Amino acid sequence: MAISDSILLQIGQKQTSYNDLLTKMVPTYSSVNSAKAALSRTLKDLIAFGEIKKEDDFYILTEKGKQVVESKLKNKILININELLKKSQGHELQYIDDIIKNLQLFIERSKTDQTLLKIGKTGASFYISDLEKVKSAISAKISHFTNMSQVFDRQVVALQELNFEDIVSINIDDDVFDYVKRFCEQYNLSEITIDCDKNDVITNNLFKDNNMFSQKIESFFILKTLNLEPLKKVVLTSFETAMRISFKIYLNEVIVVFNLGKVSFMGPYKLINDLRNEIKKKEEEEKDNED
Repeated sequence: MAISDSILLQIGQKQTSYNDLLTKMVPTYSSVNSAKAALSRTLKDLIAFGEIKKEDDFYILTEKGKQVVESKLKNKILININELLKKSQGHELQYIDDIIKNLQLFIERSKTDQTLLKIGKTGASFYISDLEKVKSAISAKISHFTNMSQVFDRQVVALQELNFEDIVSINIDDDVFDYVKRFCEQYNLSEITIDCDKNDVITNNLFKDNNMFSQKIESFFILKTLNLEPLKKVVLTSFETAMRISFKIYLNEVIVVFNLGKVSFMGPYKLINDLRNEIKKKEEEEKDNED
């Protein structure tokens, strides 16, 4: 918005002094002197054009100034709505967010400004029936997505019943190793295979330096499941290590991925969903204890 437009609008809204105008302008200029210079020039022009006048210490709109505000500034909301509705013909929902925003602005201002409402009745190129068409388009789209949501929900349930793959991710902590141990016991595993990226020297060296891990082939390590403490010790050596380390563990149908401070359990839905519920229950209990 031009400086002159902004000043006209401010003066039209309430009794306004020079200092009021300067206070609003200063933040947009590099210095107070620059703001003063711009304000003085603009006020001089507006007075010369007969759009404002000064009475005592305040500036007020002249009749010409009021007409400018009504025809130029207040019409901007209507112009926006007119243009948006015109552009949206045949694509009613393309600009729906902006249409709703501008309509709300127009309605709220019209409640306190009768001149804006008067301008709207004569200056708008749309009618309520035009807005009803947009409303119908919204309703149709809602109906469409409601149906799609129901179909999608049935598809998700079907995949759950087929025990399709799922995933749950949590931050690295002590509980992670309890979950790993449980899957080991569930599948009766005597050892676990740890798969590191062969290019990740730091992670590989952490396992190589601990004799509890036997190196099967390059970047693959084996750990007996009787004691998972060495794994916990490697991962939780320090916060920096936990945030840096990256590897996978294969537990029959379940794959556990340690990556950058997160641990993801991937496997059949029923197993992962049980784990998800357990994690959620534990989080709720911890939150209750904190409260």
